[in-house]
Amino acid sequence: MYVARMTARRLISVLSVGLIATASVVAAQPKPAKKPASKTPKRPVAPAKDSAAPASAAGSAAGSAAGSTVQMTEDPPPSDMAGTAENPDAPRPVADPDAPPVVVAAPTRRERVGYPIEEAARPIALPQNMSEVSLSPHAAVSPFTATASLRARYGITSKVQLGLTYVLGGVFRDPETVGAKQAFHPGKAVGLDVTVMLQDWLGVSLGVPVYLSPVAVSLTLGAPIKFTFGDKLALGGFDDLLNIKLDRFAPTFYQELQNATNAATNVSNTIHSQGELRVSLFGIYQYQPDFAIIGRAGIQMEDFATGKTDGCSGECLTNFISAGFHYSPRRYLDLGLSIGFDDLAHGGSFAPAGFLAFRI
Repeated sequence: MYVARMTARRLISVLSVGLIATASVVAAQPKPAKKPASKTPKRPVAPAKDSAAPASAAGSAAGSAAGSTVQMTEDPPPSDMAGTAENPDAPRPVADPDAPPVVVAAPTRRERVGYPIEEAARPIALPQNMSEVSLSPHAAVSPFTATASLRARYGITSKVQLGLTYVLGGVFRDPETVGAKQAFHPGKAVGLDVTVMLQDWLGVSLGVPVYLSPVAVSLTLGAPIKFTFGDKLALGGFDDLLNIKLDRFAPTFYQELQNATNAATNVSNTIHSQGELRVSLFGIYQYQPDFAIIGRAGIQMEDFATGKTDGCSGECLTNFISAGFHYSPRRYLDLGLSIGFDDLAHGGSFAPAGFLAFRI
């Protein structure tokens, strides 16, 4: 009896140790990795054609939910079946079909602000409240003579300009003194003028030159025109068309020697010219915004080219030409130089000239 009990206890101990060892080995083994879920969605399997009806109500409901067909809606027909209302040039929306079409506006031309630095683009008259002072010296080679004129302009309005010109003096032989030498003589001619712009390309000018001693008065008329072609070219002229004698003789601002000669012969009651007609044309090529090439040519008819009163000295009809440049290092400053002939028939009339202008 005692032996049987001892044997049962040993058997139970052995079995307990074996169970514990088996559980430890099973726990130590690694767990199998889970397979990643397939990205491809499962497609419903269509039922076989010869399959019977589902056996239960629950199975019938699940099958109808998984295998129900989707009803496709048809697009409505186009509003224009013939295609006559289509516009191939109409903008096509890319991102948002409901967004309004983009309308591309034509580029607008930028308006100029202030007085242009380009000579070709400048108006005939100065803008309102702008002032300009210019100096214009020039000379003739043979016989040598020189004259310098000072001119001031002021823009009363954008269409009306007031001008004042004064001959500073000249270098020549005094016609009143026999055998006189070249010397500087102060100028005695002064004049007031006004210019009115009728159009952007057309104006009219009126002036009254006066010689101070002896007093001589004339009337000047001009019809300045200027046509611009783009930003590079401008053509114009007729700015000094007529100079008509009113008393004694017609003073000029170009040659002080001519004024002195007319004043000297006035004592002997010499018949003077009735005036002059000057047809002058110019062209401007704007090589750079601050550099312009300017040419001028025309004819001058002294005593209106009639010569009936012997008022013109020498030839009554002369041709002149000149060419030069204007350089504007600043918007308010101009520098210029030109060469040409006052009379193409005489080589001695070769006349270099300068120009200086300052604006405020």
